[in-house]
Amino acid sequence: MLASITELDEVELVTVRRTAARAGVMGEWPAWVDARVRDCFATIGVDRPYAHQQRGLDALHAGRDLVLATATASGKSLCYQAPVVQAALEDPGARALFLFPTKALARDQIEAMRALVGPETPLRECVGAGTYDGDTPPDQRRAARARAHVIATNPDMLHRAVLPHHDRWAAFLAGLRYVVIDELHSYRGVFGSHVANVLRRLWRVCAFHGSRPQLITCSATIANPRELAESLSARRDFEVIEHSSAPVGPRTFVVVNPKVVDPLTGVRRDYLKCTRAVLARLRAADVTTLAFCRTRKAVELLTRYLREDEAGVAERGRSPLATGSAASSSPVKGPVPRPSPLGGRAVGPWARMQQSSSRDQFQRPPELAGPVDPGAVDRARRSIRGYRGGYLPEHRREIEAALRRGEAKVVASTNALELGMDIGGLDAVVLAGYPGTRAATWQRAGRAGRRLESALTVMILSSRPLDQFVAAAPEFLFSEPPEHARVDALNPEILVPHLRCAAYELPFACASSSSAPAGADARDEQAWWSSWGELDHTELCGALDYLAERGALLREDDASLTGPGGARYYAIGSAYPADSVDLRGSIEENFTVVEDLPGRAEHGRILAEVDFEDGPLYLHPGAIYPLEGKTYEVRRLDWDERKAYVREAAVSYYTEAVCKLRVRMLEGREGVSTSEPSPQPSPEPGLEPSRDPRAVPSGTGYAHVVRAVPGFKKLRFRTHENVGFGPIKLPNLELHTVAAYWGFPDCLLAWLGDPYRRSNAALAAAHAIHHVAAMVLMCEVGDLRHAVASGPPGPEGVAAWAPVGSGKPSAEASLIAGGRPTVYLYDDLPGGAGLATRAHSLGRPFFEQVLAVVRGCGCAHGCPTCIGTELALDPLGSVGGAQLLDPSGVVAEASGTELDPQAVARRHARADLIATIEALIDGCVA
Repeated sequence: MLASITELDEVELVTVRRTAARAGVMGEWPAWVDARVRDCFATIGVDRPYAHQQRGLDALHAGRDLVLATATASGKSLCYQAPVVQAALEDPGARALFLFPTKALARDQIEAMRALVGPETPLRECVGAGTYDGDTPPDQRRAARARAHVIATNPDMLHRAVLPHHDRWAAFLAGLRYVVIDELHSYRGVFGSHVANVLRRLWRVCAFHGSRPQLITCSATIANPRELAESLSARRDFEVIEHSSAPVGPRTFVVVNPKVVDPLTGVRRDYLKCTRAVLARLRAADVTTLAFCRTRKAVELLTRYLREDEAGVAERGRSPLATGSAASSSPVKGPVPRPSPLGGRAVGPWARMQQSSSRDQFQRPPELAGPVDPGAVDRARRSIRGYRGGYLPEHRREIEAALRRGEAKVVASTNALELGMDIGGLDAVVLAGYPGTRAATWQRAGRAGRRLESALTVMILSSRPLDQFVAAAPEFLFSEPPEHARVDALNPEILVPHLRCAAYELPFACASSSSAPAGADARDEQAWWSSWGELDHTELCGALDYLAERGALLREDDASLTGPGGARYYAIGSAYPADSVDLRGSIEENFTVVEDLPGRAEHGRILAEVDFEDGPLYLHPGAIYPLEGKTYEVRRLDWDERKAYVREAAVSYYTEAVCKLRVRMLEGREGVSTSEPSPQPSPEPGLEPSRDPRAVPSGTGYAHVVRAVPGFKKLRFRTHENVGFGPIKLPNLELHTVAAYWGFPDCLLAWLGDPYRRSNAALAAAHAIHHVAAMVLMCEVGDLRHAVASGPPGPEGVAAWAPVGSGKPSAEASLIAGGRPTVYLYDDLPGGAGLATRAHSLGRPFFEQVLAVVRGCGCAHGCPTCIGTELALDPLGSVGGAQLLDPSGVVAEASGTELDPQAVARRHARADLIATIEALIDGCVA
């Protein structure tokens, strides 16, 4: 199989890594586990636990909390299923709460629990399990709350539906023995910080109702599982299990790169076409495969192409797999004509399409001139499936079931199937492009070989800079540890709203500062009404006073709380504060995709859902909306009602919206700081002193982010050539947030005299500042965005628009960065979370940390980790000359015979980056 893939004409081999099979190490059931529980696991093929599972069970029995950070398919679920079932047998009032990041994963695990204790098992359904989420009908919600021993939900429902109404959950919370948090690694950044505060609220109401549940967390492979679990839960007594003793079959990881088709420009073959060729070989060998794509559109394109290949279709035009055309033997006569406002004569891009389109391109080739076999088409639809967000819940569950029963042989998916749902046995995983992180790469690769058989992972790299860096330096993927996951539960912008929610659920009481307990041990002994995780008592009282002063809480002095100065805090009003706190950012109503077929039974049928932010990209009038191999044309978009009316269309192209994201400062507050306390004197008396050339113009303020979608392109299927365009007239999406900015000092501008070097230095500095800020502030990289503008905000605090960095820079972005660069860092959240402003407040220590990270990068020659992927590494640019200077002034020879020109460009971009950060440090006050 490996040889057949590496011999493909479309790809070249980068590396092959093999891991030998490993035998499992068995343990024994602890004596406290009931025989009936053991028999239940025996019915699903588990006679004995593995050694790491036994260790986890023993830790729980000893009263400790548990972190399981073992590899995929290592049996983590047994470590919470067994103690939960045992607790229910010992005490019918015992309860367990399962938290999952998605509704699909919650339902999958509940089905597994029901199978474990079903009617054919020794327990005969004496342990009830149910889901409690937005898709659960009201009567089932009431039944689960009243009778279920195990309830699976998500943090959003816990935040909005359970905690504000904890009085209805009194019996459940009083008997709560275990809280299970699956996919722990997904709770990071701002979202994870919100969930951390939701858990602190849960601990308060549990203590009020008389319980202290044990915590069981399960995580994929990350660098800091203990640190993440402690930060998330505000607990410290964890048993951490990171090494699995489960058996593992032999694994092979192959990295291939699309071949170069134009040596002069370095253009490579389309990675999606190469992915299709690899999957064709796997499908021919009857290898059950899961293909991960980076975008939803890639999922749909790959599903369409694979189905056509499976059915023996080689058309260049519309697919005969479309409804109503499978058995047709007549060639398609051409595109359906559009009505013209000028009568019968077509105008604009449609006219150009009709003029440039010949009838031949829609006809089947002579060798396939006969009718398409309807049986082959039906088999292709059943065996090749797509899976992504936006599919209706019942559609997703049907695809999952097809995978489990072995009917679906190839599934193209986004990261929606990355999490640990049981989808049956998979032989291979194909990664269409580098996922972006090592942790995500290994998580997805672990989906293959879940039944202890040999597993194959094939990664097809794209032309993106990060992918090509992996091709040039595979050790970046295989030798480096996985990334860290961080949260900051004490971020004031996140903490304070949750304190208000908690006060609505239960009042707070704070003793006087003179009698307040001190130290971590004292905080652990505090009652629920006067504590908040690791937050100091004085800081908690200060935050509550802040809310009281602004009318959000009612403060009542109470001398009975250990003397004068004590107070109680109560919520004001009847509205639920939780309704105004969104855990995952601002939540707008999704768009619904509705079939528009007047007079037919299918009219008004809901086909899919699209996130609000993606609506203008995929549902603009004239868009082609793909849905698992079918194509629908958007006839009308009702923006106010959030509905897109579509009709199935047989077309030879798909659409791609053109998106422009820009940011500018509003009400920027300048705070120029220099390393010297006084400006340099002017040479002539009477004139204003000149500015220190080392001064760094910097400040914070409000930012205005606008995403415009001015038009869309029409791209032909298979060839992806541009065959037309069209305008889009929809409202822009706007974001008002907080930002910080740092300008280049005059001395640095003079040293970076070449605009090309200045542009690369600015773009690399923005990347480094962005990523180190995420590390220092314990948030996700996606919680922040960066841009490079020309010049700081003006006298009124308003700056010019700047394009937001994302991938390879546009000509406009490079031009702006080559002027007088100013780096913007802003929170990518409505209203902001105070991240960028906190980074600015750190001053010189922050840039010293940036410099330490860049210098500590092991590459020494510039890589996506330190200099980013937005640089214009043009070998023919100013860094491609015969002589280059490093910051120390030493001449570096860069002959093309000794070093690759792009490697030289990366090396000198890194040197300029270090010089830039040093200049920013020199211009900041300590």
